[in-house]
Amino acid sequence: MPTMQSRLPPPVPPQAPSQAKTAKQPWRGGRLPQSEVERRIAHLLEVAGREFAARGFGGTNLDRLVALSGVSKTTILRRFGSKEGLFNTLIDQTMVAIRARLAAVRFDVEHPRRTIEQFIDAYIETAIGNPLGHMLLGVAILERTASPHLSRMILDQAREGLRPIADFIARLMERGILCRADPMEVALDLQGLMTQGFRVFVENPAFLTRPGRSGEIARRFLKGWS
Repeated sequence: MPTMQSRLPPPVPPQAPSQAKTAKQPWRGGRLPQSEVERRIAHLLEVAGREFAARGFGGTNLDRLVALSGVSKTTILRRFGSKEGLFNTLIDQTMVAIRARLAAVRFDVEHPRRTIEQFIDAYIETAIGNPLGHMLLGVAILERTASPHLSRMILDQAREGLRPIADFIARLMERGILCRADPMEVALDLQGLMTQGFRVFVENPAFLTRPGRSGEIARRFLKGWS
């Protein structure tokens, strides 16, 4: 049976120095400069990302995170609430860059197909091109039975990332270019066309980036909702 690590996208390359040089004694409290507090928290998140990539969500242990990061369990629980809170914080971090890229698309109601193609290209580029986000999605999919709340976290974030295209779809509806419906539900339909199911999105990203695909999806989407 394949291990959790063999079924996930490649782990995110470490960005910090080696564990031997960075791990310190667990933080037991006391006053520290805010810059040092944030440095330790950032290191904890790097460690957590590597652990989720290597061991999955179920296999990641808080005690091991304490040993690797030097941040005490009390501080982890106070700051993040739980292991789920750590996972969700990592999702939040990856979505900041993705949402910024999607919001930067020029939404031109005079050229709906071109705009939708550009959005599709930006969505696939940022979602696949972000190794940490791609890995977290893989963890959520592989462990959706044992930990369904992970998938819900991903879906909640996905809805927020689709807000710019949902607003654009609403403008197209106002002009009569698209049939009237719930713009977010229509945006989710577009997302389904883009990803072909999240499992394909994680396991076969090359399929999603083949030449001409964004044009095919835009044509199919506009035809279905016109």
